[in-house]
Amino acid sequence: MSPAGQGWSRRALLQAGGAGAVGLAVGHVGASVVVERTLAEARSQYNHVRVGERGTVRTMYFVGDDGMQYIESRVDRALPASLDLDYTRTMMAGFLVQPRPRRLLMLGLGGGGMSNYLYGRISGLEIDAVDIDPEVVRLAQTYFDVPKDDPRYRCHVEDARLFVERATQQWDMIMLDAFRGVFVPFHLKTVEFYQAVLARLSPQGVVVANLHNATRMYPHDRETMAAVFPTRHSFVSEGGNQTTLVASAQTRRLGPYAIRSNARLAQPTFDFDLQGLAARLYLRRDWDHAEVLRDDFDKTELKAATERHNETCVKGCRYGL
Repeated sequence: MSPAGQGWSRRALLQAGGAGAVGLAVGHVGASVVVERTLAEARSQYNHVRVGERGTVRTMYFVGDDGMQYIESRVDRALPASLDLDYTRTMMAGFLVQPRPRRLLMLGLGGGGMSNYLYGRISGLEIDAVDIDPEVVRLAQTYFDVPKDDPRYRCHVEDARLFVERATQQWDMIMLDAFRGVFVPFHLKTVEFYQAVLARLSPQGVVVANLHNATRMYPHDRETMAAVFPTRHSFVSEGGNQTTLVASAQTRRLGPYAIRSNARLAQPTFDFDLQGLAARLYLRRDWDHAEVLRDDFDKTELKAATERHNETCVKGCRYGL
């Protein structure tokens, strides 16, 4: 993988043979080769989406114009009640700060890996999952067991910024994972967006953001979130290239002992070691000073602005900087 590929990697990065490729063969020389087969493929205004399956592992990919595939969501159907991807397990760090959420807002559904996991493990948890792409929602419901008609697991086909700006209720946990392949639209990275998110948090609520710490945008992300959220906790992923930032309106950051106490409180919900995740809390500053990201969208023109910034931006994107 090239340095540029590492910097922009949404999850794992796979080299495809082009749009519509059957899939990749894996295995050692002389061993049986398992070929990934395509279960479904769709194109929308926003994405080229492919669902592939190799053995018991089912994957949703976003396919770039160059044929590169980016893993959007993955589930091992032999272990459907577990989180298969490193970054999704790290995103559970929100429970180390807010161990008992009752209402969850998921911005970016993908294949529903995290929202499905929490839906199945937390009795009574109410989930609102928002994704701009109707094809992503359709494929998630068809191939990844996202419920279609469940009063406590509601899927909304809408731009995340517009949904948050129009919302009137509050959530105990808001997860930010609204990638378009390898980038997050600009209007979901600014002070104005985070202020709207902060207004939708319950008093003890937390925002959980998935950040790539090796990209050129990472310093801007950290500075921008610091300009809005008084308290931030950083947790590094198992692979080291992603940071889960847990932010809140609280004025005091929790110390390691409080984090571990919350890990013990939340542990019965999870099938992996939350104390191990708690140990990946870090306090060091791992970014340089950078410009805070702001937008100047007129409220009456917000819909047009979001549509403009939802355009694909994989190569040469400067986010207005």
